[in-house]
Amino acid sequence: MILALKKAFGLDRAILYVLLNRGWTLLAGFATLYLISITMSKAEQGYYYTFSSILALQIFFELGFSGIIAQFASHEMAKLHWRGGDLTGDPQARQRLLSLFKLAIKWYGVISLLTVFLLNTAGFYFFNSSARQSGVDWHLPWMLLTMGATLNLFLSPLLALFEGSGLVANISALRLMQSIVAYSSGWLLLLNGGKLYTAAAISIATAGVGFYWLIKNYGVFFKTLMQNLHHRDCSQISWRQEIWPMQWRIALSWLSGYFISQLFTPLAFRYQSTEAAGQLGMSLSVVTTMSTVASAWLTTKLPGFGVLIASRRPEELLSLFRKSSLQSIAVLLALHSLFFSLLLAMRHYQFTLTSRLLDPIDILWLLLAAQACHIVFLQAAYIRAHKIEPYLKHAILLATLISSSSYYLIQHYSIREMLAIYAIICGTVGVGYSSYIYTNFNNRKMAGQ
Repeated sequence: MILALKKAFGLDRAILYVLLNRGWTLLAGFATLYLISITMSKAEQGYYYTFSSILALQIFFELGFSGIIAQFASHEMAKLHWRGGDLTGDPQARQRLLSLFKLAIKWYGVISLLTVFLLNTAGFYFFNSSARQSGVDWHLPWMLLTMGATLNLFLSPLLALFEGSGLVANISALRLMQSIVAYSSGWLLLLNGGKLYTAAAISIATAGVGFYWLIKNYGVFFKTLMQNLHHRDCSQISWRQEIWPMQWRIALSWLSGYFISQLFTPLAFRYQSTEAAGQLGMSLSVVTTMSTVASAWLTTKLPGFGVLIASRRPEELLSLFRKSSLQSIAVLLALHSLFFSLLLAMRHYQFTLTSRLLDPIDILWLLLAAQACHIVFLQAAYIRAHKIEPYLKHAILLATLISSSSYYLIQHYSIREMLAIYAIICGTVGVGYSSYIYTNFNNRKMAGQ
């Protein structure tokens, strides 16, 4: 019975760990929403969620690098495996993978220093120029949050490389531990008047657990790596020749992604009110969490995609992708249906929490947009696993349409009109254009081009 259920729902050890993590995150997220609603004012809630959107500006420094090197790592793992905390197998593949770790440490060491300075500057400028006289003490919480975010930024490529090299279940278990410690720290602060310091506590605790795990489990590996950090090997991966041709396209796509998904809360903060930004930010947080949970059915398979591609097994790859995608979409539909039903029930019985969220019709537009974006995400992840990036024009077009329409509508109409147009653009242009790219890619593959 259990085996039949695991097969039907596509469950494996990696997915189970990811689901434990994201199931916990989903429940902990709702608990945090409730605690925020009873411990923060509506204005403070607005700052809390706008913090997250301004922090997302770090994508302008990260430039999609961690996702790319994870894909390269998965291809090298076709000839390697982990044993006793170290890599064994083909010597050339091992050197190429080790060169990715070295590149990640150098790249993120530099951009982390830039990020902590520039994010602080951007945040102070935005909040000082946008905020009304709300009496909210945000300065020190923001500075501490940027420090925590910078630590996590440096950590992210290392964890991505471990995931790409096949340790998906291990990293998922780590993320579960990070989430438990981080949310527990945040709740303690919320219940003791920590208010906006909660965001910084969650971020710093997440980074602390991550670095502890790396040192404990792979300390020797990293010690050897750091001793040979500047040693050049003829087998190393060339950033300029192999990574950059894909990275600049991914970078522009990711930068466009900021204007597609992260612009709404700062716009509401600036042109509506801190209270409206808080409602929108909290609603977006719930919807994003559900998408993250559903994505586990595909993201846990991505390292396997790289192995199948490197091993030239296209039929098996396509079959695995289609099965995983259908399962992922079904899970997201179920989560959306459950959440919307609970929302209507809570409003009927006048739960206080619902006053901190958008109206149901506004959330419905968000859910429809999330469904469309999820389809695009699945198709793009499959194609990008082949180490190519055909989504640049798609991302720029969506960013232009969504950011321009949102900027106009939030000033002249309301959040509802902004979200309605957002959902329509994602469902028509977003899915339509992405499906064209996906179909065209598969047709070329079948033709052997």
